[in-house]
Amino acid sequence: VNATVTSLNLRLNRIGNVGAEALAGALRVNATVTSLNLWGNYIGAVGAEALAGALSVNATVTSLNLRLNRIGNVGAEALAGALRVNATVTSLNLWGNYIGAVGAEALAGALSVNATVTS
Repeated sequence: VNATVTSLNLRLNRIGNVGAEALAGALRVNATVTSLNLWGNYIGAVGAEALAGALSVNATVTSLNLRLNRIGNVGAEALAGALRVNATVTSLNLWGNYIGAVGAEALAGALSVNATVTS
């Protein structure tokens, strides 16, 4: 397990769901990464669900940038579930993710009980 990397920037790559699932597996056991930038990586609902599962148990990630992916309502709902139990994420960027009313409602519900997300 890596004990030195604190920031990982994979902006504008094409990791997709498979890459997101691999990163999620690593985040489940990693205790040093605090910032993860996955902007523009073709991550869909499946990848978002994997990342959400990791965030449910990870206690070090404070910033997650998922800007310009394709998580949709299903991915937003999964992340909302993680935000209900995660107490370390302070910054979450979901700009341009095809999130509709259902996903927005799930996120709003999560943010009503989450005391750490500030941006």
